[in-house]
Amino acid sequence: MSLSRGATRVLFGGVLLAGLAITGCSTPTADTVNAQWSLIDSTLVTPASTKLELGVMRIACSSGNTGEVTGTQVDYSATTISIGIVVEPLEDKPQSCQSNETVPFTLELEEPVGQRTLIDASCAREDQPADDSQGCAEHGLRWQP
Repeated sequence: MSLSRGATRVLFGGVLLAGLAITGCSTPTADTVNAQWSLIDSTLVTPASTKLELGVMRIACSSGNTGEVTGTQVDYSATTISIGIVVEPLEDKPQSCQSNETVPFTLELEEPVGQRTLIDASCAREDQPADDSQGCAEHGLRWQP
């Protein structure tokens, strides 16, 4: 059985799209967690806290600039609050790799912290080292009651 030229193109296009969907794109999307955070003053956090003062720093080399926070990803569980920070995309030009600036950001939580630990979602991946070689000691633990 042979396929017409049009059917072959449709089949090739479908295979190409399926391949892209499986492998993903190499460019991060606008909502990909791309920054780490720390508490500016951990002594201000209490179980009743619903506002966190964070210092945010872009993970990738960006010539010392972190940029503006453009989004957050907050996941609440019975034992943890996992917080991911998204900063604006980098300009498409070469970047140097000195340490990036830390920018202040106030995060409003939907629920009080309670007796939950605060985790940096950028560090909580299983493939992330548990040491502090990438700012991710204890898989991103930032505060515990």
